[in-house]
Amino acid sequence: MTRTALTEFAGRFAESRVGLASLVVTLFFLFCALFAPLLSPTNPYDLSRLQLIDALKPMGAHQVLPGAEFRAAFAVADGQATPQGDSSGLVAAPCGDRCIEVRLDAGDTALASLQIRGLPAGMTVEGASKHPVQPWWTVNDPRGNGVRIVSDATWSDFSFSVIARTAERPTDFVFLAGTDAFGRDMLSAILYGIRISVFVGVMAAGSAMVVGTGLGLLAAWRGGATDAVIMRTVDFMLSFPAILVGLSILAVLGSGVEKVILAVVLVQWCYYARTSRSLALSELSKEYVEAARCLRLPAWRIMLRHVLPNCMPQIIVLFTLNIAAAISLESSLSFLGVGLPLTQPSLGMLIANGYEFIFSQKYWISFGPGLVLLCLIVAMNLLGDRLRDLNNPRFDR
Repeated sequence: MTRTALTEFAGRFAESRVGLASLVVTLFFLFCALFAPLLSPTNPYDLSRLQLIDALKPMGAHQVLPGAEFRAAFAVADGQATPQGDSSGLVAAPCGDRCIEVRLDAGDTALASLQIRGLPAGMTVEGASKHPVQPWWTVNDPRGNGVRIVSDATWSDFSFSVIARTAERPTDFVFLAGTDAFGRDMLSAILYGIRISVFVGVMAAGSAMVVGTGLGLLAAWRGGATDAVIMRTVDFMLSFPAILVGLSILAVLGSGVEKVILAVVLVQWCYYARTSRSLALSELSKEYVEAARCLRLPAWRIMLRHVLPNCMPQIIVLFTLNIAAAISLESSLSFLGVGLPLTQPSLGMLIANGYEFIFSQKYWISFGPGLVLLCLIVAMNLLGDRLRDLNNPRFDR
């Protein structure tokens, strides 16, 4: 296509605001798919960074760092407490007659709980609740980061252990789209889901285009038995629902990116074969093909260098529409649990992960991926419709 023709085509395309908006949205999603690792705030597939403490947080919630745990053991003799080994910042000091205070000496760090274990009978911990069976005393939110061990009677030498847990600390990181049941940032998961869905859609539609177009051109050129076999195979494949064919293939082969692509290719190649055959039959009756035959050009050159370029505008329109169909089919298969594995969730699987939480008011897990998938499919369908109108003067308005 020359520069003048390209400029004219772009001008005609821009006449439709809907088509232009669909192109902008499609390019935006392609940009997100290409640069998802750079755009996403976190890596949702890095299991070492996931925290269950961040699970099911609503949109706009802050990330929380879990509290640390400190353990220490002390031996008390003559009213003095001596640490046994590393005290991890925990100190025990006399606080009066028959009283020992245990606290965390860690600056401004706040304690969530402090547990005393192994105290002999007759001793108590102020403000603590005792385990019904074990000699364990627990204080939640201790004041001053410490507790006091007291006894009404004179005590002898003894030992005890301490377990302290610090409070959770909110960070500056905000989950703009909330989190799922695994604690993954939904915004990051959606960006990676776009990347996988777009990759599967483009690869599947592209592979189906190559296979189907090649078989369609072969059927048009050879005719006879070859044409009959290919077209009857197309009729047979089109008689089954696409989702049923995909389920059957994945039930046999298992889940995986390449297997999902294979399933989509086996569903979609028929559309390209039928379209390219009808277009090629129309082109083969034209004079430039007769001239090429008179020059004794090989069949592959006539079909690939002369016939195929004249069929490509309509095939490209079909390719654009089938990308959306491939993404929709892949999302449906993933939603049903037979598509991509859990380690590579697409938009369909993200929607499925949040389905069980919809009725518990945690709508954001499915709402975000569902809205993105809807916008992606609608934008690509509108883009394909606009390209079809431009390539068919009867539909050009």
